[in-house]
Amino acid sequence: MPSPDGERSAATASLQRRLIAALTERLGYKAAALFFAVVLWLVVSAEEPSEEVVPVKLEASFDTARVLTSTRPELRALVAGRARDLIKLYEKPPVVRRAVTDDAPDSVAVDLKPADVYIPPDVDAVVRDIQPRTLVLVFDVTSTRRVPVANKVHVAVADRPRGMTTARLTRMVPDSVTITGPRRLVNTVPFVATVDQTVTVHDTGDFIIPLDVKRLAAGVRVQPTEVRLVVQMPPVTRRSTVSAPVTALRSK
Repeated sequence: MPSPDGERSAATASLQRRLIAALTERLGYKAAALFFAVVLWLVVSAEEPSEEVVPVKLEASFDTARVLTSTRPELRALVAGRARDLIKLYEKPPVVRRAVTDDAPDSVAVDLKPADVYIPPDVDAVVRDIQPRTLVLVFDVTSTRRVPVANKVHVAVADRPRGMTTARLTRMVPDSVTITGPRRLVNTVPFVATVDQTVTVHDTGDFIIPLDVKRLAAGVRVQPTEVRLVVQMPPVTRRSTVSAPVTALRSK
């Protein structure tokens, strides 16, 4: 009769043979069965209802005179639908569209709700929520206006004989200039001054005078950046020193 130890050894060897056969025999059939099982699981999972938080793209349209200075906020929406539809939203994200009118202020607050989120037509999904519910868009609005030129030039008259008149007339050409820049800065500029300098003149003439643009805020541009100082001197005239003639009366 076989011993108990021999029976156990035989049973162990038989179990090992069956395990090896299960792992090595008919591998093609087993791989195919595993493949179809995975595919079936994916198909079933894709049809299951699910909820995902997906990124939302902001499309803000505004006039070319506006420049968005604030960073575009990160919008996210909670979307419900089949898993295979939600996957599409990572390639074609939902969109929120907003138009900013020309007369809008420099800072615009926009309130959002789930109905504002546009889902691509080939995606069967519903937006449950969107965050944040309010976003603020800050713009620099380009503005243009005319401002007067302030004359800071001192005119000195040279070589005028003593006793001769030194009356003169000065004017700026042009007497106003165009400034362009962010509206919040342009509206604070009352005028553009010339550089502070002294011009010595001998007679009527024109002088090119630069404008003091360095005193303007950064981002404000001036056109033109220089003006003509027109100095008109009257003809040289000598003051009269001749007394009126006196007629003597003869006594009769």
